Amino acid sequence: MAHYTALITFVVIVFTSFYPFTGWAYSGRPLFEFLSYPLPYYFRVFDNAVNFIVYLPLGFALALTCRPRILGWLLAVLLCGLASLLVEFGQQFLPSRVSSNLDMLYNAAGGALGATLAVSPLFRRLWHRIWRARQRYFRSETAADYAVVLIALWFVTQLDPSVPLFGVVVRPLGLPQPFVSPLENPMLFLLLVEAGSVMLHLVAVLLFVTTFLADRRYYARAVMLVMLLPWLLKMMTAGALLKPMALFEWISFNVMTGLSAGFLLVWLFTRFPPLVQAVVALLALAGTRVLAAMWPLTRSDEEMLSLFRWHYGHLANMNALIAFLSQLWPYAALATLLGLLWQSARQRKA
Repeated sequence: MAHYTALITFVVIVFTSFYPFTGWAYSGRPLFEFLSYPLPYYFRVFDNAVNFIVYLPLGFALALTCRPRILGWLLAVLLCGLASLLVEFGQQFLPSRVSSNLDMLYNAAGGALGATLAVSPLFRRLWHRIWRARQRYFRSETAADYAVVLIALWFVTQLDPSVPLFGVVVRPLGLPQPFVSPLENPMLFLLLVEAGSVMLHLVAVLLFVTTFLADRRYYARAVMLVMLLPWLLKMMTAGALLKPMALFEWISFNVMTGLSAGFLLVWLFTRFPPLVQAVVALLALAGTRVLAAMWPLTRSDEEMLSLFRWHYGHLANMNALIAFLSQLWPYAALATLLGLLWQSARQRKA
């Protein structure tokens, strides 16, 4: 799990550091000039906090990828420093970004602290408990390791309060957009697509979780956790980030309809064996992609950012990152489910 977590964290860092990946240009100044900038350079509390925090899990995960512990700690510190150097070097070719040696110091400090926490005796006992919990609650197959990381990553996709709860499609703001409806009633078509995508998303996520659980007695707790925690995340992020008029942008009648139907389907399919649940989760994930392609409306980035009370450019990066992870997650989950089915088939054949 440490390898997978380190890789995912590095992808997140690269994405947020270089988004929107356009406007590349060379200023003509010395390439490593930013290393000798006088400190503090381009100092913002928010930037520094993010630069420190984002490298914490990277250093933490890298320190757990090899033994002995001191070697893991050294590897984590060196790789975090190298990653920060490469990111700052690349950012000087983006006019919208600022390369800074101060950012590198905060990145290195965050990575070093994460690595230190990972190898400390106190955390080793905690990590052993986490490992025992993984062995207790989840299946023993290797695919379950990927599944645990993906389950944690899925909660990140629910952090944008302007996107509906379990939402796959998003309604635009303002005037209605013209589109050709395959049904005589256009509003019914939008209801079926929006509620249907929420229903399939809920079914896919909950059955993805229950498929990898080691015992049926954990189903009820897992379902309640996966349903309630995103609700709490939406409420907290909406209260912290959204304007008062948009506090409940993430919930609607269509969303509630989809959640109700999805919960009933989950209640039905959890009566079947785990491999049947895996197949249903595969089909539900594929269905969300089909309905997302059928959705005729689009919302611009300006519309989404207009709902927020913050004006930092980091909101655009955060929304883009969450959208990127939301698009990537179904395909990663599909691959993980296929891996589980493949492992199960080989075990039966053996």
